Amino acid sequence: MALLFFTRGTAADLALGAMIVVFAAALSLAGAHLNRFFAEAMRLRCELNEANLHLQAEITEHRATEAALRQSQKLEAVGQLTGGIAHDFNNLLTVVIGNLELARGRAGQTSTLLPLLQNASRAAGRGVALVQRLLAFARKQHLDPRSVDLLGLVTGMDGLLKQTLGPAILLEIVADDALAPAHVDANQVELAILNLAINARDAMPNGGKLRIELQNRRAGPSNPGELTTGEYVLVSVIDNGTGMDEATLAQAFDPFFTTKEAGSGSGLGLSMVQGFALQSGGAAQLRSKPGEGTTVELWLPQARQPPTTAVGSERAGLDLPPGRASILLCDDDDEVLRFLSELLRSNGYSVHEARSPEAALRLLENELTTDLLIVDYAMPAIDGVETIRRARRLRPGLRALLITGHAGALGAELTDVPLLRKPFGPAALSQAVSELLAA
Repeated sequence: MALLFFTRGTAADLALGAMIVVFAAALSLAGAHLNRFFAEAMRLRCELNEANLHLQAEITEHRATEAALRQSQKLEAVGQLTGGIAHDFNNLLTVVIGNLELARGRAGQTSTLLPLLQNASRAAGRGVALVQRLLAFARKQHLDPRSVDLLGLVTGMDGLLKQTLGPAILLEIVADDALAPAHVDANQVELAILNLAINARDAMPNGGKLRIELQNRRAGPSNPGELTTGEYVLVSVIDNGTGMDEATLAQAFDPFFTTKEAGSGSGLGLSMVQGFALQSGGAAQLRSKPGEGTTVELWLPQARQPPTTAVGSERAGLDLPPGRASILLCDDDDEVLRFLSELLRSNGYSVHEARSPEAALRLLENELTTDLLIVDYAMPAIDGVETIRRARRLRPGLRALLITGHAGALGAELTDVPLLRKPFGPAALSQAVSELLAA
């Protein structure tokens, strides 16, 4: 069009042609500018979308970190509380259980007091179990990890598990070929599996199937965050019961949380299992959906050594013949000291009491004749280990027994001194003393 006006040659046509050229150039410039504007807007929008996705990922990660921190703080708080009270509770339970057993023995099988004493003993036993579960959740319990054949352990529990589950629930145990041994405390593994079986049974009131799978697995990025890279044995306990919704699942590992009726459970089963797995260097993971059942996974570290086989059996300490030896007993708890003295004297031993390490060492300095030193671990000023060391400087080769209500490992134990953990009954103490004196 502009060219047509230019060919006519008149001033008006030339002016119109020039205006058209200017207008076309302006439109082109505006179009180019608009193009750049839209391209820049699209780029910014893409960057904004990426930033939003990144922000959402960071928020999700932040929430997960906050949840992990809250759980860690909860563990720390319960751990401090439990560790603080465990020593005192174990001392109390030692006195209660020990005196109840002595009373039952003296009452005789025909006494009308026997049912009352048995009920009291069962209640005290539940107190022991409660303290141990709290210690397990808080990762403060004493563990004795060894190389364990988990397939042999689980198949060895077959009868107990079937009896626990009842005839309406089918039990299935499967394992990988060449399953690696796990580095764990065998007794605590049994207790964890039994707890999970009881939970599964309660989730299948009309019957169902419980499957226990044992697999060799390597931890990766998709596995529980508590795990370090390495080789594990994965124990999966799978039921097809009622399952859990998301709200219940989020609280399942919390201590004292339970969906059972009041009096039907302590709410410590799953938290104890989680605490045991974490303390063992592994992790616990839970998956569940309503109507589809529940899967609990225990990641337990593989052992580098072949499985160990437990040998020997316990002997009833009270069946051992009474002794005539002299025993020096040192404990700063008057009730524990009184009970232990009564028990040892009833077994025929001569007992000298000391309410502090200083008092025990003074007796040895004054040339007290003694065959065995029994000393509590946690005492003011001087602990039991140091007391034994100082006593052996005065009496080289003195036999000693360390007793403790302290939670967890002691760290400074003497390798040649046996350790008896509170609460213990008369049989356990009598057996330990008899074996030491007979050695």
